[in-house]
Amino acid sequence: MGIMSKILGGTKPEINQSAPGTLANTDTHSINKQAVVGNTSSDVVSPTTANFTSIRTAPVLQAPRYFNKQEAEALKQMAKLKREQAAQAQQAYRALKSIDNSDTQVHQVHRNYQGKVAQNEVEKLQANTRLAEKLHGLRPQYQQLNSRVDIAESNAVVAIQAIRDSYGV
Repeated sequence: MGIMSKILGGTKPEINQSAPGTLANTDTHSINKQAVVGNTSSDVVSPTTANFTSIRTAPVLQAPRYFNKQEAEALKQMAKLKREQAAQAQQAYRALKSIDNSDTQVHQVHRNYQGKVAQNEVEKLQANTRLAEKLHGLRPQYQQLNSRVDIAESNAVVAIQAIRDSYGV
């Protein structure tokens, strides 16, 4: 395994040696729109996947009521705990946003990289196409050269046979 494989992981895709450029010969170069504009993850919020659930530690009281001393004390302790947890949640959500921002930066730079690779691939295929056109243009000349060699070979065979015939061989 080479150093680039170790760094980047994976291996180069296998190329069909019997039919190189197979993809370039198809008429199905369209892009799946859903793959482009669909969510990058099934749990990402979007207009089609919005989830409006919330958090509620204590139930909503539907009617007025009295609380005893123990209930009041327990609720005060719960309120203190929830204030601490809310502060920790704010820190955690700030960290999650920072992580997601970093993920977005990596996603964007990777897509730019992929776009450049795709553009370079097209440029390589264009160079291949120009070479193929040039080579096809040379085929008649190659055929002419081949015919000239065939004629020269035929002339040589006839001349050799004439020499043999003159010596009776």
